[in-house]
Amino acid sequence: MFIKPQIVPKITGDIATDGVLFSMLNNIMGVILRVLNQYKGHLRQFIVDDKGVVVIATFGQRGATFPNMVTEKGLPASIAIHRLLKMDLDLDSSVGASFGQAYCGVVGASHRHEFAILGPSVNLAARLMCSKYNPGILVDESVRKMASKRYDFF
Repeated sequence: MFIKPQIVPKITGDIATDGVLFSMLNNIMGVILRVLNQYKGHLRQFIVDDKGVVVIATFGQRGATFPNMVTEKGLPASIAIHRLLKMDLDLDSSVGASFGQAYCGVVGASHRHEFAILGPSVNLAARLMCSKYNPGILVDESVRKMASKRYDFF
């Protein structure tokens, strides 16, 4: 799941203005972590750069799979994060969610490496988040098929 809160994270050098930004970023992190904890998801990355804020979260890594994971964990978490960012922080957001196999592990050299999640479903979730057709939450066909009995899709 890729989440893009609609916020411009520009540091101005003004202590008061930057303090408001840092507080908002902290609040975004708090909302997302609270929901991920509730639905047993994992935070992969919280990125703040010149393109904005992007949060990457996962469900179903080794040792953390559940029956009906998409319908009972991933999709409800996506909806909750989108709603709470709006209700609690008055922030619009774009969420992209997909389902599929991915590589989860270390990438890089022994002296400089990181944990990564790589694969077509990961790339698709990022593209869904950024799509101009995203009404707030956009999921791939596999999520739609797994959840169509419990959720309405447009």
